[in-house]
Amino acid sequence: MSDSSLLEQVKRCADKIGCNDMMRVIMAKVWLEVEQSIAPFWSHPLQLQDLDVALLAGFVEMRSKQSIDVELLLLEITCIRMVLLQSGFLHNQLSGLSVRIKRERLANDESGKYRFTKRLCT
Repeated sequence: MSDSSLLEQVKRCADKIGCNDMMRVIMAKVWLEVEQSIAPFWSHPLQLQDLDVALLAGFVEMRSKQSIDVELLLLEITCIRMVLLQSGFLHNQLSGLSVRIKRERLANDESGKYRFTKRLCT
């Protein structure tokens, strides 16, 4: 099965950005989910530069409510933002594509090093 037009655009952005293989996999997966979640709101082929940031902010909010792995969620948001920036969006347009996190200190490990975990703020 061939990739959608949107996913092809995302892959071209990943090439321009110079993403490594891990980021490409995360990027493709999250953008496929973005496309599936916003497809009902579009009657024509999706173009990156035409995307409504408010719809994407809703997607990020939905993902944050479903997410168990905060680190993966942060990577997904980074992938979305990188592609949008590469496709011409401005930083200030993407302010809604974020989540609030809290860093909590854990007990030191056996060697005495500090450890932290991140969790979403609700």
